[in-house]
Amino acid sequence: MAIRRMDRSQQGAKVVDSYVQRYAGAVTWFSPGSYNSRPPLQTSISNLVCAGDWVRMGDREHGAKGLCQERAYVSGLEAANALLENTIGTGKNSRPHPVIAIREDEMQVQLGREINKNIMDALQPLGLASPWVR
Repeated sequence: MAIRRMDRSQQGAKVVDSYVQRYAGAVTWFSPGSYNSRPPLQTSISNLVCAGDWVRMGDREHGAKGLCQERAYVSGLEAANALLENTIGTGKNSRPHPVIAIREDEMQVQLGREINKNIMDALQPLGLASPWVR
């Protein structure tokens, strides 16, 4: 987890403080079927957003799927863009960072997703919880 405070009193913003906390052996517990349990990128508080490979990005959803560095990076860009839109507005120095679309999922990924969906659809009427979610 990294926390940074920004000073906007001068021309442009600069980092005035930062902190990185490392958690040995820490991993996310999100797994197939847990998408709806993840926190959203945009919260009900206009100047508070979530970023990381584990967030739901809503209409900003990107092609980078699952838990990965690329998704974490893209969600950081989208979180910054959301803050820019919500708090700063559309001034001449408030350009959102572009997010480049990625290619479609490969066939084996699409097939795996379809198999998972079929398993989950079969388990739901039986009242069984997802075997993938801990």
